[in-house]
Amino acid sequence: MQKKTYIITNMECPNCAMILESIEDQLPGIRAISASYKKGQLMVEFDEQVVSEIEIVDAIQKKGYAVRC
Repeated sequence: MQKKTYIITNMECPNCAMILESIEDQLPGIRAISASYKKGQLMVEFDEQVVSEIEIVDAIQKKGYAVRC
């Protein structure tokens, strides 16, 4: 299990946070996800044997958000 915090540069409202948290439903292997639009951060706890960081970053970008690791 691994925890990673991503900086999301264009997350501006609670709805943005909810959109990003919906990634949990799309990617198997994500155990917990929490977004803070005030901090511009997305915390993801995931099983690296099931889902990779590249897949997570790709899912964030597909939602229309810019991400820094």
